[in-house]
Amino acid sequence: MDANKLKVLQEIGFRINPSCETCTHSDLSADGWGYCGAHEYQHQKHSEGSSFLSIHRMGWCQEWELDKTKLATLGLHAFKEFAEAEKQS
Repeated sequence: MDANKLKVLQEIGFRINPSCETCTHSDLSADGWGYCGAHEYQHQKHSEGSSFLSIHRMGWCQEWELDKTKLATLGLHAFKEFAEAEKQS
């Protein structure tokens, strides 16, 4: 990455925020919707037991844990450092 670009990104506090898309607990489909393996609930309209929580890739919760494999699939290249600086449980 160009040194001047990196400097400006650092100065402005640029970051790639944690999201379900990079979380170890998420199971997402190509359209960005999926389920969270860390959270379950009892659905009022259905008779089955507990269900995994429906989520979207842009979401986030306090249980977020970085999945480096999922992060790698985003193709962030030199921008990867701005995601890895985030909370890693």
